Amino acid sequence: MDALFIVVAELLLLPLLLWGLIVLELVLGTLATLVGIVLGRRRPGELISRPWLRLRRRLAWSLALLGGALLVVDLFFFEPLVNVVLGSVDDREDLDLRFAHAEGSFILGRIELEQLELAGTRGELADPSARFALHIDSLVIDIDTAALLALDLAVEELALDGVQGSYDRLRRSERESARPRERGPAREFRVDRFHVGSLALTLRDHVGGQLRELPLELVELDIGPLRSDLAAFDLLYRSRGSGAIAGIAFEMVTHELDGVPQLTLDVHDIPLDELGAPLERAAGVRAAGKADLHMVNRYHADAGEPELELDVTMTLRELDIRSGERATLGTKLMLELAGKALARLGPSFPVAFEVRIAERELAGARNFADSGVAERVGDAIATALRDELQRAAKAP
Repeated sequence: MDALFIVVAELLLLPLLLWGLIVLELVLGTLATLVGIVLGRRRPGELISRPWLRLRRRLAWSLALLGGALLVVDLFFFEPLVNVVLGSVDDREDLDLRFAHAEGSFILGRIELEQLELAGTRGELADPSARFALHIDSLVIDIDTAALLALDLAVEELALDGVQGSYDRLRRSERESARPRERGPAREFRVDRFHVGSLALTLRDHVGGQLRELPLELVELDIGPLRSDLAAFDLLYRSRGSGAIAGIAFEMVTHELDGVPQLTLDVHDIPLDELGAPLERAAGVRAAGKADLHMVNRYHADAGEPELELDVTMTLRELDIRSGERATLGTKLMLELAGKALARLGPSFPVAFEVRIAERELAGARNFADSGVAERVGDAIATALRDELQRAAKAP
């Protein structure tokens, strides 16, 4: 979402400047009128006889002129101004931007872009960690103008529809606690509701020398409220929607329990060979079979530092364990001892574990793919399965 937030941050500047000019004109006009009234009258009776009529007339003319000017800008210069503002985005070496048409109203705080295309890289230009290309049929930004006047950068709704594209992960990226300012949005903001109508992405992982490709589809996704500098963190417990990854359906539901917001994610019939790399790295084994994932993400702030508790339960079915290429002699022996114990567990058994993620760990992470959360959960699954095998091997 980095590229999208960069575009939104730039477009927020337009209504802010225009409404700022209105407020400035009204303040200066009022002060000038009051000064003129005071300096132009000497006697107290004259000072209060006609000044407020003159003040109201001055404010009325100011509002009429400014309203007319803004109306002309909205009707005839909206798209050229959007082009000028987004020109600074297109000047970036790591991001290319094009769109077919722009319409909306600066007065109402609504901006619509049609046929938006975004392409770029992440990480260092000479050695990028990822590259992406997106086509968005429609992008709608509804700005909270009342909050904008209080210098609170807020978007009431950010809506995307018809999103298609690809994301290629080229290498592991080590997140930095402080990113260079020019790499992210020019200004941070919040989004009350982030809506995706439909999305189809192809995710490619080039890490490990073997290309893995996963199609991701979203039927509908709603996130909110969302902070631009903590997008990956908010995504983990404020998302609602459904879709499929590699043809496997999933559903996310959010609600509050005892005043604590939480997200529930359910995924069924996951092929265990999708966990092949982290499982072999953690336990030296390979697995086949199916799994059902039930994950509850709870937000906690009562302990001081805000954090998320990811409570994961995986129900393994028809589990088949074999030693991998990196399996040690101890692992092979453990598999032999665990074989009979796993048979006693039956064709289906649960594996439960917990992952905690502090808010500060994802500060500045706007892209979930680079947040490291998926890798942490994958490693935790592999570790929990390894521990379960060890317990099974030691069981009488």
